[in-house]
Amino acid sequence: MKKIPVILIMLLVLLFPQGCNKGNAQGIFGVYEFDEAVYLSPFSSLTKESLNRQMKGSKYTIREDLFRIDSRGYTVEYSSPEYVMESIPDDPDAFGSLFTFIPEGADCQYAIYDKNGTRTKWRLYVSPDSLWIGNIHDNTRDGSEIVMYIYKLSKQ
Repeated sequence: MKKIPVILIMLLVLLFPQGCNKGNAQGIFGVYEFDEAVYLSPFSSLTKESLNRQMKGSKYTIREDLFRIDSRGYTVEYSSPEYVMESIPDDPDAFGSLFTFIPEGADCQYAIYDKNGTRTKWRLYVSPDSLWIGNIHDNTRDGSEIVMYIYKLSKQ
């Protein structure tokens, strides 16, 4: 009889991974650094190797009150961002499957909105043990989005 609560708790942990539980973004908060480029759009003129060299040392701050990227040559900052959990599509459309890549093992994604409620071009992809960041291009002609690149991040 005592085993039933333990089994139920274990089942809940498996069904609701830490990074994606019920829209609670606190599991993703922290300071990260660039690890490696895992996807690069075919529209890019860069190679993964050159991008890895260029992004080395980049720092990503993800907090409830701040989203910030410090990289060589540019800084991106959103104060008071909103992290909105979204499910990862099971069946992307034909265009999406050709030009997007969601990291294997990602359980959910967070879209990042600025303090005015405008959706930014940044997405976070979360698994229980990894975090990736993606840069999205809005293909407004047909309403789809194209993932331009995805970087794996390492927690500092």
